[in-house]
Amino acid sequence: MAKSILIDCDAGIDDAQALFMALCSPEVNVVAITVVQGNVLPRQVSLNVLRILRVADRLDIPLYVGSDKSIMGNERMHDADPYHGRDGLGDSPDTEAVDESLINPEPAANAIVRLCREYKGTLSLVCLGPLTNVATAILQDPSLGENLNHCVIMGGNYYGKGNMTVCSEFNFFSDPEAARIVLTQLGGPITVVGMDPCYENALTWEEYDNLRKMRSKVNDFMRRIEEKLFTKLRASPEWPKYVPCDEFAMAVVINESAIVREFQELYATVEVKGEYTYGMMVVDWSNMLKKPSNVRLVTKIHSDEFLKMLYRTADFK
Repeated sequence: MAKSILIDCDAGIDDAQALFMALCSPEVNVVAITVVQGNVLPRQVSLNVLRILRVADRLDIPLYVGSDKSIMGNERMHDADPYHGRDGLGDSPDTEAVDESLINPEPAANAIVRLCREYKGTLSLVCLGPLTNVATAILQDPSLGENLNHCVIMGGNYYGKGNMTVCSEFNFFSDPEAARIVLTQLGGPITVVGMDPCYENALTWEEYDNLRKMRSKVNDFMRRIEEKLFTKLRASPEWPKYVPCDEFAMAVVINESAIVREFQELYATVEVKGEYTYGMMVVDWSNMLKKPSNVRLVTKIHSDEFLKMLYRTADFK
C-alpha cells in the first residue's frame, strides 16, 4: 500500500525534481502540498508547484500557502542574487499561465494540523524548505507529532560547514527559530537528511548529462529550468559535481531501506544566538547534554540506488 505523504516545500529547482520523484512513484501517495517562504516568496512558490503538478498531470492535489515571514516575523534574509532564479525555477517561464484558483484559501499551517489529524498515525510529513509552516503548526497544536507517522527533513549540517554562512545550511538559516521548534518540540519520529551526505554523494556532471538525455515530459521540463543555473555552475571550479539535496530526502521517504546505508540516533537542536553559528544544527554526538535522542540523522547513502530512482523519474511518461 502506498504511503500517504504531505510535502512542505519552497519549490526551487531541486524541489521540482523531488516533487516529480514523489508524483511518479507508486510507493507514495501525495495527499497535499504546502508552500513556504524560502527560495522565493510563498505566492511564487505556489505558482511553481502548480507548474510542476501540471507537467505531472496531478492538479488534483490540494495546495496551501504559508506565511511570507519567518516564525519570528522577519522578512526573507537572502533576496540578492537568488540561486534558483528570480522565479525560483531558473527564470524559464511557461507560455501558459497556471490557474491560481486552484490555490486553497486555508493557511498552510492550519492545513498541516488538520491533515495530520485526519490521517492520524499514517501520514508522513516531508519538509524540503524552511520549517516555518511546520513550526507554526506545532505552536497551534503541540500534539502534532503524535498524529504523524514520520517527519523527514532536508536541512541542517553536521560538519558545521555552511552554504549560507560559515556554519549554517540554507533551510535552517532561513528560519532558525522554526527549525529549533521542529527538532525539539515536534515529539514524533524525525529523520534528518543534512547537506553533508548530499555533497558526499554528489553526481558527476557526466552522470547528470546521461540522466538528462532521456526524453520525457518530466525530463524536458527539468532540463529547461536547470539550463541557466547549471551552465553557470559547470563553469565554476567551486562546483565540480551536481549536488542534489531535496532529492535525497525524497528518496529516503520513497524507499528508505534501499537508500539509507547508515544513520545515527541522537539529540540535535539549532543555534539561534551565536554570532557565527546562527542557524547551525548542533548535534550532540557524545551525549554531553544527556538528553534523549530526538532525530535519526542520515550519514551514509546508497548513491547507486539513488541514481536508479532519478532515472525512473526521468523516464516518467
